[in-house]
Amino acid sequence: MKKLIATILIFFISLTCALAQNSINIIPAPQEWNPIGSEIHFRAVNVNSNPTTAPKERLLLERFKLELIDLGVTLVDAPGDSVLNLEFDTEYSDINAQEDAYQIELDMNTTIKADSYNGMVHATRTLLQLFSQANNSGELSAGTIIDFPTYEKRMLMIDVARKFFTISELKDFIRIMAWVKMNELHLHLSDNSWGGYSAYRLESKKYPELTAKDGYYSWEEIEELQNFAASYGITITPEIDSPGHSLAFTNIRPDLKSPWLSPNYLDITNEDTYEFMEEILAEVIPHFNAPDFHLGTDEYRINSIKDDSLKLKIGDTFLKYINHFNRVVKKHGKNARIWSGFENMPGRTKIDNDVIIDMWETSAAKDKSKEGYSLINSSHYFSYIVPGAPYYGVNNKFIYEEWTPLIFSNQEEQNLSHGDQNLLGSKLHIWNDFGPTGYNISEIARLVLPSIFVFSEKMWGTKGYDSVEEFNSKASALIKIPNTTILSRSFTNENTILSKNKINLSGSSKIETGTALKNVEYPWSVEIVLKRTASSPGKEVLLSSQLATVYTDLEYTFKENDTSYSKRGVAIVRANQTEGDTPLTSHNPDVIIFEHNIPIGKTTHLRIVGEKGKTTLYADGKIIGSKNIQTLFPVEFIGSQLEPVFQGIIQNIKVKQLEEKSPF
Repeated sequence: MKKLIATILIFFISLTCALAQNSINIIPAPQEWNPIGSEIHFRAVNVNSNPTTAPKERLLLERFKLELIDLGVTLVDAPGDSVLNLEFDTEYSDINAQEDAYQIELDMNTTIKADSYNGMVHATRTLLQLFSQANNSGELSAGTIIDFPTYEKRMLMIDVARKFFTISELKDFIRIMAWVKMNELHLHLSDNSWGGYSAYRLESKKYPELTAKDGYYSWEEIEELQNFAASYGITITPEIDSPGHSLAFTNIRPDLKSPWLSPNYLDITNEDTYEFMEEILAEVIPHFNAPDFHLGTDEYRINSIKDDSLKLKIGDTFLKYINHFNRVVKKHGKNARIWSGFENMPGRTKIDNDVIIDMWETSAAKDKSKEGYSLINSSHYFSYIVPGAPYYGVNNKFIYEEWTPLIFSNQEEQNLSHGDQNLLGSKLHIWNDFGPTGYNISEIARLVLPSIFVFSEKMWGTKGYDSVEEFNSKASALIKIPNTTILSRSFTNENTILSKNKINLSGSSKIETGTALKNVEYPWSVEIVLKRTASSPGKEVLLSSQLATVYTDLEYTFKENDTSYSKRGVAIVRANQTEGDTPLTSHNPDVIIFEHNIPIGKTTHLRIVGEKGKTTLYADGKIIGSKNIQTLFPVEFIGSQLEPVFQGIIQNIKVKQLEEKSPF
């Protein structure tokens, strides 16, 4: 629940400290920064704490030391000349009567105090951000930071159902979240994608056939991940989505499919559905430490049912389904969360008042608050990112300059006001609708990082700069997050991935390139000199991988609404959604056709450039075209085993991974 704090007081503190905040680059901006007008000059750092420091805090500080080293800070074991001493007071004490608060007195003998373990984690993140900018100059501003969150829950949701993230990758996202003081990771663990793909990402001893074959988490891994997250002050909240988004369940229990809707829906009029889902929850809930458990319950769409009396029955049964599983969750000692949308269902049943509402597609926050419901601002208008999709997306400028967690939509009368009760916090969402293929994890991380930074500051309840442009210019100095590898592409120097000469593909199927990478992600450039020796059948592959294909010639029919049209030429195809035998036969491939024909018997020079959100083809020095589609460049195979290959000679090919300046 939003803390009962003096919001007006915080507002005036923020106003009076605005200029000072701008002089210290921390994300999120601190509630108070009081500089004393002098600088600290140091060459090394010494970290100390109370002799009575508990094991949990000792582990935190030991990791803090390793993180400093990763940032290039020199550590020493004792005070000395030009040594900045960090003295951690691990005997927690009140800081401004706030929760998860900390205070840092910055000088050559810096003292750090906190009200709790989470406050101490926040203090270490602030110090790491400062040192990440000072390690070359050895200079920091002296002064006092007093800081605490305005909103209790500052959340990130990751759809791991439609796109599997390894434990290592999730740990990197946890490090990123902690870096900017977010404190809850919501894992969307079951769902289905277009094209028939579905996944349930947990092991199941009760129903082993339910567990996804292309990636899942064992209970040992779940325990490890939760312990890791807790050490960073982050709670992991699980979601098992039903009775919609349930293809993974109906695949193993076809008897539970709705007789009126698609196989993505459970039959909520069937008593066996309730028994089955109770068994699933009884297996899952005890393995998670979070106080809340998310039941999903979104998008149970019944508009296709034409019988009004049946529609009314199904609608009311759906509302009763929510209340039933609220009781089940409470029986396991948790609070139930659901997505909004139930408001659009016909029926007279009222949703239990103790259910927490994740408000995404409905916006009547004021009404729900008055009715006593606890709310999370998950508005799809503002907080949904779908990597690779032409819909949704976060407007970082609006979020930073105008939005607050009190704003659910443009219906001002339904937005919350300062002092309204029951707002727990807000959430940024990564929905992988284009999984299990689509954007890879590194691309997703680079895409969402600017929004994570922007949201974290507004979720914290501060705003250090007037414009998002100024914020971004400062934030770009803070993307080196210790011990994090998922953003490594942002720090890769230009290098040649593939360079080969005189390859005759005529009559061949595929040639392994031997490169460590299978695909090169943006930014990249490719130079190819080739000569065609025979005509094309309308489809011929130059390079390929499981996720992308480059064609020297492809004829493809595009369908848009009720019309269709064909194009032919040099092409790049990227797999999207459910996998096919090739990227082209995936459920919804990204297809770029550059209408350029490679002539027989003439040497042709192709240059292809891949950028963030854009791909461009040049032929013999002239631009052929550019498309606002982000692609991978495949380097696993020259040619293909499943499709016709280029008939001719590759005189030279050079693939370069280019340096990225900044994700901001």
